[in-house]
Amino acid sequence: NPDYIFRKIVDELVLVPIHKDVADMDSIYSLNDVGAFIWELLSKPINVEELNQAVLNEFDAKADQVNEDVENFISELSEFGAVVRSE
Repeated sequence: NPDYIFRKIVDELVLVPIHKDVADMDSIYSLNDVGAFIWELLSKPINVEELNQAVLNEFDAKADQVNEDVENFISELSEFGAVVRSE
């Protein structure tokens, strides 16, 4: 969603919703390194399987845990409108 900007502030990675060029400071979302990595990948259309594989290639993790974590993260982003799933 273009209404969200991603920024690194000091050592924190955050998503900030903006509306008409005004930031909603009550709705800032802090991301860990994996979340920030996924957010960057979401700048282009990508499916969940591709996201899972990219995370596996970048981080030391087990496939079943990555699959679950990516799905949960995408669901959370969808809930507050930061991403929109396509069919």
